[in-house]
Amino acid sequence: MDWNDVRYFVATYRAGSLTGAARMLGVSIQTVGRRIDALEAAIGSTLFVRHSGGYTATPDAEALMSEAGRVEEAVAGFRARANGRAEAISGVVRLAAPETITTHLLLPALRAILSQYTELELEIITGIAPVGIARGEADLALRLVPPDHGALTVRKAGMMCHGLYAGVGPVPDLASARLVGWTDDHDLPASRWLHRLTGRSADIRFNHLEAHRAAIVAGLGIGILPCFLSSGLLRLPSTLLMEEPLWLVGHAAAEMSKRVRVVYDEIAVIIAANAGRLTGRGENPEASYVNDVP
Repeated sequence: MDWNDVRYFVATYRAGSLTGAARMLGVSIQTVGRRIDALEAAIGSTLFVRHSGGYTATPDAEALMSEAGRVEEAVAGFRARANGRAEAISGVVRLAAPETITTHLLLPALRAILSQYTELELEIITGIAPVGIARGEADLALRLVPPDHGALTVRKAGMMCHGLYAGVGPVPDLASARLVGWTDDHDLPASRWLHRLTGRSADIRFNHLEAHRAAIVAGLGIGILPCFLSSGLLRLPSTLLMEEPLWLVGHAAAEMSKRVRVVYDEIAVIIAANAGRLTGRGENPEASYVNDVP
């Protein structure tokens, strides 16, 4: 197997199409297609389902993505050390990201880059309100909604899925169980998805995801949670998983400083390495997914 094919696999997974992967890598669409075909032949597995709308990752691709992310991280680290870049990276990088993703996925993985670049400083802004890159409020942002204007670098870093969960115990009745949701001032896809699944509004409402999860763990009701927060909980059977993309946003490539580019690439690697946790596909290989929540 040609290890360079891993780059083409990762790019196609992130872009969801040959066109997007080719643009990301600066090669032709035909080159990406040949590389993906060669990789599938080498490992004896189908990694993508081809359709008119693009390339959809198969369960085998989801399982391999976390390993591919680690390969990408190792190669990036090797190149950085070989090029002597560690001494050149210094200063502050401001990152905006959802609090739960920051707490559970990013922070445990950031030690490596901070150990490598000892002069690098991070300022991390968490919260639901969007932070403006163009307005100078942050250098980078990990977002659930892509920006619709501005000279920005935008990458689909991965997908995040939500399921309907209950505390450990007998499977609750969907029609009668108490519902845990968000306060009315949070018009979130998860809130709309809960109503779509049950036809009801939440009985217990929160404005913070950790409290939301704690209520479900305590058995106060059932509710929608990101799959990466579902450890120790029961996903209700016969319910679809809601998925939405994670977008990594920064300044236009020409305006992105070296230290910001290093952090930008590292966040992309961390998200890719956690693809299985974010989508829940490792625990729910037969689950069905929807990405259109009106």
